[in-house]
Amino acid sequence: MIPDYNEHGDSVRQFMDYFYLKAERPGESFLSAILAHFSRIPYENISKIIKWHEHFDDKNQFRMPEEVMADHAAWQLGGTCFSLTFFLQTLLSYNGFQCYPVTADMRAGENIHSALIVSMQQKKSLVDPGYLLNRPMLMDPQQPRMYRTEHTGIELQFDSATRRFHLFTFDRHGSKWRYSFMDVPVTPQKFLHHWQESFHRNSLHGISLTKIQPDGLIYIHKNFMRKTNLAGKKNFNIRSNYHDTIHSIFGIKPELVEQALYALDSNLQRERELGLFVKEKARL
Repeated sequence: MIPDYNEHGDSVRQFMDYFYLKAERPGESFLSAILAHFSRIPYENISKIIKWHEHFDDKNQFRMPEEVMADHAAWQLGGTCFSLTFFLQTLLSYNGFQCYPVTADMRAGENIHSALIVSMQQKKSLVDPGYLLNRPMLMDPQQPRMYRTEHTGIELQFDSATRRFHLFTFDRHGSKWRYSFMDVPVTPQKFLHHWQESFHRNSLHGISLTKIQPDGLIYIHKNFMRKTNLAGKKNFNIRSNYHDTIHSIFGIKPELVEQALYALDSNLQRERELGLFVKEKARL
């Protein structure tokens, strides 16, 4: 199975209808409108953990755009970076935008993150659904670009020696390198390969969720929760009210969280038995 956005037109119609969007000519305002709504689909791996548990030994573990959109409408679920990137590529391409995926290196490894580059009016912009960035970031090799969201500052720098763009986030306490990438389109075959590899990484060894709220960003990993805005960060231990916290913030029912926890234990056991377990740093 090679991912082909041309086969997923139904997901575009579902997205447009769900968010009451009307098709327009491709341009900055329409792109911004699409990204603003798309960022409401959370980054979460509950759906991925469950899907992998159900399809551990076959090739049907990939969540295609129709499934991502249907699960969001029904259960407030979302996806992880590869499924979100492919869905957004499908959505933008069907609406007349020129775009292509890239993969990025993080501290935890190479080619473990994905995003899109949109070409418009002879300029290129980075759009990153995995980090829930709700606006395009202009890519200018000649000078760094800085942006502000509800929860953080973002800086995009170009290193001429390595020909790589580097993305940093920052607040009043300092900046942090997040990832780097080259402006080189990833072929569908390589995209699928990196997507497949993502099932064997630490990102599936614990439940993770991220959501943008009006007052900042909520990030949950296992029993840890962090609230982030431009003023700083606050950390919480949510072990005692884990299911209720996820439900109140993300709208995801406790039954699905419990199903994911069961699937997580089963997946980890099978990974260990097959020698697939990979230990790396969690995304923060």
